[in-house]
Amino acid sequence: MAPLQNMTDLYSFLIRLIEKFISLRYWKIKLVFILTVVSVTLSTPQYLKVPGSFKNNPSWLAFDQKKKDLLSQPNFNPRTNAAKKTFRLTVPAIAKVFHLNNYAVLALQFFIGMLFLYFTIVLTEKITGDSIAAFLTTAGLVFIYTGHSAFTDVITWFDAFAFFFLLLAMLYSNVTLIIFFMQLAAWTDERAVIAGGFIFIWWKLKELKKSDFNFISLFKLGWQSSAVIFSLVLYLITRYLISIYAHIHTPQDGIGLNDVTNYIGLGLWSALEGFWILIIIVFIILIENKKYFLAFFISGMMTIILAVAFSVFDITRSAAYLFPVIFICILILSQIFSTNALRKILIVCAFVSFLFPSYYIITSRPQPVMWYKPIFIRAIDQIRIHYSGVDSTNNDQ
Repeated sequence: MAPLQNMTDLYSFLIRLIEKFISLRYWKIKLVFILTVVSVTLSTPQYLKVPGSFKNNPSWLAFDQKKKDLLSQPNFNPRTNAAKKTFRLTVPAIAKVFHLNNYAVLALQFFIGMLFLYFTIVLTEKITGDSIAAFLTTAGLVFIYTGHSAFTDVITWFDAFAFFFLLLAMLYSNVTLIIFFMQLAAWTDERAVIAGGFIFIWWKLKELKKSDFNFISLFKLGWQSSAVIFSLVLYLITRYLISIYAHIHTPQDGIGLNDVTNYIGLGLWSALEGFWILIIIVFIILIENKKYFLAFFISGMMTIILAVAFSVFDITRSAAYLFPVIFICILILSQIFSTNALRKILIVCAFVSFLFPSYYIITSRPQPVMWYKPIFIRAIDQIRIHYSGVDSTNNDQ
């Protein structure tokens, strides 16, 4: 094979490889398995410590409590994740109904992560009509927190469930399904309620088709966008009634704009990594085309989520609820750019996301910048610990 002479040759070479891959039978399933293996290899949590966490980690103890009694008030340090599980009922309810032990819950979460990747392919392909764009989007997503959280979370954050349900609320247009998936997401984590604003924007853009997204259009009734609003209102009312009936509440300790100046750069980047390139391009396009209201509305939703993210300890996982904006941006660009141009943007987003290790920011830890070490680094650590007796794994997850 002749040597690659320039970036155009490299791009053409990669596209030919992808075209060959997507010509295979069941390529979507094969891609999911490959990306899962790559993700777990490059971002491996401390699986060996999981059994001990079941017995000693406050988050797992709080999860077990909620599994036994969904309407109980977790009695833990009010500044911790364990204490804030009061209304995070979806996963405990699933475990309770299907009699799942903690190992089964982790296995289910892993499977949900694989389904998330699969339906990312389906949704992107549906938006663009291009399997290569779907391949590139999914390949990039697996290298940011949103895409690998199902494989790396071993301490009951369960964001992967919320991400999955939000994705399905964008994929299916059936009103009943939208309400159902939005409910599941909201009762998984409160951050999904705020992310619901993006789901509203998504369906409003789909309903308007070629019409402008403006202030007046917000009040034009559409079945799907109205279903999102209805579901969010239903969640808030139900949550209020449960809090009155069961006398439970979520502690507000630890909430405040702390450490923003120290971690705003890394915190912002860790939310979407290479996909920030996609978002910047879309905002430039919107401003150039004088679609100011849409740009303002999207940026407003992003600002709210980021304000919440920097108001709590776990910055990265909170900011990761921005992820629906990726699909909104792909939808906008697919209506303006050629398929080839969109592919070039997505391949850069995927490559940049791949270059960065899977780190995350959580300011409640002694070392706020944490990372999921690759499996081969963990193997080296275990050998070193065995011969030196020094455990140096406390600075990662």
